[in-house]
Amino acid sequence: MVKTADGYKAIARIRVGDRVFAEDEASGETGYKPVTAQYGNPYQETVYIEVSDGLGKIQILVSNRIHPFYSGGKWIKEEDLKAGSRLFAENGAEQTVQSVTVKQEPLQAYNLTVADWHTYFVKGDKAETEGVWVHNACPPKRAPEYHAGTVSESTFLNSAEKWLGKNYKSYPNGRYVSQDGMRQVRYGHHETNSSTHHGHFESYDKPNGRVIENSVVTIIQD
Repeated sequence: MVKTADGYKAIARIRVGDRVFAEDEASGETGYKPVTAQYGNPYQETVYIEVSDGLGKIQILVSNRIHPFYSGGKWIKEEDLKAGSRLFAENGAEQTVQSVTVKQEPLQAYNLTVADWHTYFVKGDKAETEGVWVHNACPPKRAPEYHAGTVSESTFLNSAEKWLGKNYKSYPNGRYVSQDGMRQVRYGHHETNSSTHHGHFESYDKPNGRVIENSVVTIIQD
């Protein structure tokens, strides 16, 4: 459940333009900021985080392994939380993780992109306590789009370098991966079973994780 200007709302129901309660990490200022993107990904595991507010109220947060929570003065992935970890609540108090349980259960997890401050507050379904501070996820960098479906080889190569960014890594069989492991280009030697000269711009859900976008471009000789 996400704290919005209209009260707590299930994250799956959040839409672009909804205003969520956020905090600026630099200044500590709080307020409502608009959502600029909402998206979801399937996972094979579900993580249950039991949290106590220290006043006798318990909530269960449901997450994936990689969502960032604010704990110990920094952002850490959910999988790095443990019993005793302190989470920052919307009222400025701290809540304490009691347990973290990972189950082999499918999960459709959602995330938001929030304007300016890139944070929001979540709490468990039907929980009678304050929400805790989490970081949004900036959306994957979009692959170049070519409306005609074909590009020249030089255009493809120039676009690939810009899209991958500096210090990308080269692997055998025509694989090129961005430094952060979130983007990949496949070009050249992967084409053994294809009748056309083409390339792929691919985005991952996490570094070197599952491909969530695969843009295929036909390449013509200059």
